[in-house]
Amino acid sequence: MKAKFEKAFLKGIKKYAGIKKQIEQKVRQIMEHPVEFGEPLKGNLRGFYSCPVKRNFIIIYLYCSACRKKGDAEFVACSDCSNTPDDTIKFVLMGPPDEVYGIK
Repeated sequence: MKAKFEKAFLKGIKKYAGIKKQIEQKVRQIMEHPVEFGEPLKGNLRGFYSCPVKRNFIIIYLYCSACRKKGDAEFVACSDCSNTPDDTIKFVLMGPPDEVYGIK
């Protein structure tokens, strides 16, 4: 598996430095079993997965192979989709669910 980290995800690592080890552990688990550890999202986040790091804290990611197999690639519309191998996991966002999902 290959990992790509979006800028927003990397900012989150700095912002939530107090749980950095838990985040790193969850990233490793997702890298080993991307579909088993994540919950597929629906609606505007179709094609993405969420995975809890701890209570009230989640990671949002995209597994390119699953996205393409489900036919979500056109919906997600990654700018680098054609250049990204199937075995890539893109870590997009992290944080409390209301912050990540934009609920306020």
